[in-house]
Amino acid sequence: MKKTFLKAFIGGSLILAVSACSSSGANEEVNTPEITLQELQQINKGMELDEVVGIIGGEGKQQGDNGKSGTKAHQVSYIWNGDTENSFVHINFLNNKVSTIKDVNMR
Repeated sequence: MKKTFLKAFIGGSLILAVSACSSSGANEEVNTPEITLQELQQINKGMELDEVVGIIGGEGKQQGDNGKSGTKAHQVSYIWNGDTENSFVHINFLNNKVSTIKDVNMR
């Protein structure tokens, strides 16, 4: 009887451990793609957001959204972490096209 109880206890513990490790919480941070210097050099003013995302491999973290969507005054800004320590790229999109590109410590 002790062996049966022990097996059930161990089995139940393993199930709980596996389910706890595999569950995804709503508070998990989104893994934004990193941008390399080579990718940055391919991005030019006038490119559309989907072109930039295609070069980098994913959408960065949205930093701001001003103006009414679908108008010429709509501005959205994104930031991508760089692939080196303390580096990042900040890109503003005006009417869905790159308007400014600022980088910090990209090498």
